[in-house]
Amino acid sequence: MRLLHTADWHLGRTLRGVSLLDDQAHVLDQVFETIVVRKIDVLIIAGDVYDKASPAEPAVKLYSDFIERVYVETDAAIVVIAGNHDSGQRLGAVTKLFDKTRILIRGPLEKDEAPLVLEDEHGPVAFSALPYGEIYAARRVFENETIRTPEDVLRCQIEAARRQKPDAARWIIVAHAFVTDCQPSDSERRLAVGTVEMVSQSIFDGADYVALGHLHRPQTAGSEVIRYSGSPLAFGFDEADKSKSMTVFDLEANGSLANLEQIEFKPLRRVREVRGLLADLVAQAQASPSQDLICAVLLDDGALVEPAAQLRPFYPNILQTLREKKQNLVISATGRAQSKLDDPVNVIAEFINYVRGEKPNEIEQGVVAQLIDEPIMEAI
Repeated sequence: MRLLHTADWHLGRTLRGVSLLDDQAHVLDQVFETIVVRKIDVLIIAGDVYDKASPAEPAVKLYSDFIERVYVETDAAIVVIAGNHDSGQRLGAVTKLFDKTRILIRGPLEKDEAPLVLEDEHGPVAFSALPYGEIYAARRVFENETIRTPEDVLRCQIEAARRQKPDAARWIIVAHAFVTDCQPSDSERRLAVGTVEMVSQSIFDGADYVALGHLHRPQTAGSEVIRYSGSPLAFGFDEADKSKSMTVFDLEANGSLANLEQIEFKPLRRVREVRGLLADLVAQAQASPSQDLICAVLLDDGALVEPAAQLRPFYPNILQTLREKKQNLVISATGRAQSKLDDPVNVIAEFINYVRGEKPNEIEQGVVAQLIDEPIMEAI
């Protein structure tokens, strides 16, 4: 049985106000192409289908059209869970309309974690789809007031799923969680305060493969069989120029994995960082214009006049400019000059220090003092 694991689509998301819907449609076309070309038997979407609990209509249409396309034009089964960004009720509202022998979409928590059981030439494979659930919702569903952390929620789900798994079946768990010793990105929403949001790797003991969502970097969680596929797009500049991928593998007769491969996405627009002096960056941009989503890190010492406006004719999607040498500046809490206004020399010196990160030298101080001391000529 050949499986394709993906997650964290965040349909409808923007990056600094720029819509990513076309970029998301572009990568979903690649997911569909992979299903067809690699003859995928099961597509797994491990949560955060949408970026918001109430997604906009274009995002809903993109998702529904994709699911329909996979169902109509391929033979692949589909397993989807809600993530912490999704509304479980909304995602699971239409599940009664789907072919239950081929599609499992889990939105709200359920006390009865019934799997989707599929057959291949080696026997049954059980897919336990465990959606993200809030602590208080889990207490009601599982009638357990001792649930206090995301790990407690997931443990109850796994115990319920384990009871439903056929004895002879190989077992795939689909979950949305922050597993210990894994690396997050800036674009993920925290599940709880501090380290209490994390769940241990041992909680998944007995599963042949754990398809995880939530963390946007593709990575394993202590074992080759506990894996994050990562998001198909970069959603922040901390992931600039990082490759994004989906995971394909074959599930063998004994439950082991074979032919595991991370297939890189080819983004419509890259999220990338350019770094250098403004004049050099403008020259590079003019020589090679780009539609990419760009953050410019400027290395200049002095003041700059509207650097983004100078780059935008060639980089229309420049979304952020940063001054590397301003990171070490000491700025007052109020943002006001510390010198008295009747001491203009020191006020100007503070401003120069704020702009370029260093105080004026003796020659510059002399020029300022000389200009201030010159009499103001009255208009004739």
